[in-house]
Amino acid sequence: MSRPDSQPPPTRFPAEASTQSFEVQVLTQVKGFLGHNVTLQCKVQTQEDDLQVTLVTWQRQDSTGVPRTVAVFHPTQGSSFPESRRLEFVAARPREKLRDASLTVLELQTGDEANYTCHIATFPQGSKSARTWLRVLAKPRNKAEIQEVPLRPLGQEPVPVARCVSTAGRPPARISWSSGEEVNESQEPGPVPGTFNVVSLLTLTPSSRVDGKNVTCTVEHETFEKPVLLPVTLSVHYPPEVSISGYDDHWDLGRSEVTLNCDVRSNPEPTEYVWSTTTGSLPRSADAQGSQLLLHPVDESINTTFICHVTNPLGTGEAEQTVLFRGEHPRDQSSGTTTLVVGLIVVGLVVVVLAFVLWYRKTHSPLGRGTPMSRAELALAFSVPATHLCQLPVLPTRSSIPDDFSCFSCFPGRNQRRPPDNNEVSYLAVNSEASSPQDLQADGTR
Repeated sequence: MSRPDSQPPPTRFPAEASTQSFEVQVLTQVKGFLGHNVTLQCKVQTQEDDLQVTLVTWQRQDSTGVPRTVAVFHPTQGSSFPESRRLEFVAARPREKLRDASLTVLELQTGDEANYTCHIATFPQGSKSARTWLRVLAKPRNKAEIQEVPLRPLGQEPVPVARCVSTAGRPPARISWSSGEEVNESQEPGPVPGTFNVVSLLTLTPSSRVDGKNVTCTVEHETFEKPVLLPVTLSVHYPPEVSISGYDDHWDLGRSEVTLNCDVRSNPEPTEYVWSTTTGSLPRSADAQGSQLLLHPVDESINTTFICHVTNPLGTGEAEQTVLFRGEHPRDQSSGTTTLVVGLIVVGLVVVVLAFVLWYRKTHSPLGRGTPMSRAELALAFSVPATHLCQLPVLPTRSSIPDDFSCFSCFPGRNQRRPPDNNEVSYLAVNSEASSPQDLQADGTR
């Protein structure tokens, strides 16, 4: 937007006859602020130094279209202003060469807005006239505010919730809202004649969703370098909306005190809180303190449904919370986890120890495979006296012992056998389940 003091470039008008060698320079449009001074430019441009201006006349064309003379300058008689004393020539002086016929309008009024014609008469080149349009502007004052809504039950019809006003502007300001909702706009005369007041009402259906919402009124005017933004936080009346917090589903025996909170959204603020249960009165362990309900101690009496009932001037609202008593306080979960870990470690250690013992017995036992067995090992392993063992020239290895025998033994007497002449070794196989030497059975000769 152009500012009032930013004027378009001057327009030059050619002389009315080909013999004329001068031009008149004017601005096609001039903007001025209401109550300020403004100058209507009119200058003579010529290459001839001896050009004489014989008469300057300014005419104003009003709404009827009829031109009326408002200012006259004569080189010898000076200036005159038939209609107003708020006019004066800028540089025209009697008995001086005239090249500037600009006219100043003092203390600009809205009625000064019109088309003005500057007429220049010269000798001997003739005359010329040019026109400029004077616009009178007024910078408006702007404000935005919430609109008070009467206290009454909520309806479905939209009501004004915010008001944006642009006062004493010329021309009228343009107003818009960021919410994009329905707007009612009106225009009326401003405090100064020729100015305008613009009122824009933002209308919404009252609800808790609207209360506290931020909206912006935008005012645009050609006297502003950029639009004016006016933020507003809406305040809408509605009855209480209630919820209950504080119950975590772990109210167990051993907790000394717990609290229920009655959380409320309400405008205006609540006037009363009432706690009760679905069965009527509160248990003896309950203590109502406004929006809070204290329960101490925690016992079976709290197994019920609690109700919070809230009232404000527009109505009431309530919420329920069912509480379940859990009995004894459960063991600490971290303690149980620690016990489980320790148990697993112990079991692991036991498994390792048993595996080691089995390995050791296997690798160090007389029943181990692949190495020769001494008579002492056989006697010790199978609880057989060493004197009962055969005097074998070659002792058997562990790998040569059959799985169903416990040891090798020779007994004196009838069961004793003489070694054969061919140096074969004769032995007796002793069963581990034999109860006496007589139960021994010969197995063979090799």
